[in-house]
Amino acid sequence: METSRNPLQAVQRLSAPAAAWLPRLGVLLLTLAGVAAGHSWWWDRAQLHAAATVTENVATFAPGGGVSYTPRLRFLTPSGEIVQVLAAQGRSDVEFTPGASVPVAWPAGEPQRAGIATVWCVYRTAIWLGILGTVLFDLGWLLRLRTQRP
Repeated sequence: METSRNPLQAVQRLSAPAAAWLPRLGVLLLTLAGVAAGHSWWWDRAQLHAAATVTENVATFAPGGGVSYTPRLRFLTPSGEIVQVLAAQGRSDVEFTPGASVPVAWPAGEPQRAGIATVWCVYRTAIWLGILGTVLFDLGWLLRLRTQRP
């Protein structure tokens, strides 16, 4: 019986401090998410954009074993040049099927540095920080309500 009370007592003992700092940490992470989103937007705004077609998924051996698939993209620059590049990221599963149209972005004058510019690719850090910040903020307030109950 004593062993079952110890974890419960530990949770009760930690609830009050956690209720105090979890909402603050959540707000901090939400603020960082806003900063990351602004930075991503500012960076993406300065890039040139086009719609690319996935021509194939190039299979390579992943460093830890297994296979990594990286999409090869073909797009037309505003100057009319046809460019074919290999996307920067590879995944263990095929993310884009051949023939699919995806947005790409690249620095002016450097179309060979083009990368996939979906919302998830551009704002990934901001999205994860926002989700984590929201969860911690909500958890902190739930703990605060729980500790205030008689």
